[in-house]
Amino acid sequence: MKILKKTLTGLLMLGILLGFIFLTSLWDGQGQYFFDALVLIVLALSTFEMVKCTKDKGYNVEIIPLIIVVVGVYPAIKFLGYFGFFMVLCSGMILAFCFFVFDQRVALKDMLMTLFIMLYPITPIMCVLQTINAYGMLPFLLAAASAMLADTIAYYAGSAIKGPKIFPKISPNKTYSGSICGLVGGIAGALIVYAMFEVASLPVNAPIMFTQVLDYPILFYVFMGLAIGIVSEVGDLFASRVKRELGIKDFSNLLGSHGGLMDRLDSIIFAVLFVAVVVEFLPIA
Repeated sequence: MKILKKTLTGLLMLGILLGFIFLTSLWDGQGQYFFDALVLIVLALSTFEMVKCTKDKGYNVEIIPLIIVVVGVYPAIKFLGYFGFFMVLCSGMILAFCFFVFDQRVALKDMLMTLFIMLYPITPIMCVLQTINAYGMLPFLLAAASAMLADTIAYYAGSAIKGPKIFPKISPNKTYSGSICGLVGGIAGALIVYAMFEVASLPVNAPIMFTQVLDYPILFYVFMGLAIGIVSEVGDLFASRVKRELGIKDFSNLLGSHGGLMDRLDSIIFAVLFVAVVVEFLPIA
């Protein structure tokens, strides 16, 4: 019953996401603003989750630097691109340093936790906005689909096959069988994106396509799917370690049985960072 409920909730979330994805191609690309707004809402809510669960554990997180980064990131990226990305992030970090220097109530651990939240989850979600702004939706879709399917197949395969645990002290439910199947899921997710948006050309805001700039795009998708499957596993383990350090089961209960937004983004966060780095080395500029 728990698995069925979790599956239905996941399908509902996937349907909503697909709706926003297809909106990006409408009204001469102006539909992209709806998806961007969704990303900004996710950014605000995930930041709030991290602030709340760290404050509950006694950290006096500096709110103002985080708000400035979250509010300033979109116009900075839209108008200034990567320069705006780094300008906003560096401004938030400098402000966090200043709070630590001039406010004696802020301990070193509080400042470090503030910087940690800027890195996780703020910076990866900023990468989503920057990558979309520079290259369109396709790199994000590749990262998200591969990570989501890797995570989903790893969960169901691990639950069905079971077997030895891979890192029981960090994530007690993660098995070798689930992790291996998750790699297959990562490849499958990448190939689904290839089939839907490169071959079938379903409507999406994608001014740059990998088939236009690569000689063997399908091999690229297979490689990326496998790599993202590995990276997303690390992201999942990283989130599990963070939750263990904070002494919590989920980051929040916003999504019911799925936990909080951060519990759904754990694998995607590392995937989007990886894809953002890879596309910078491709001839797609």
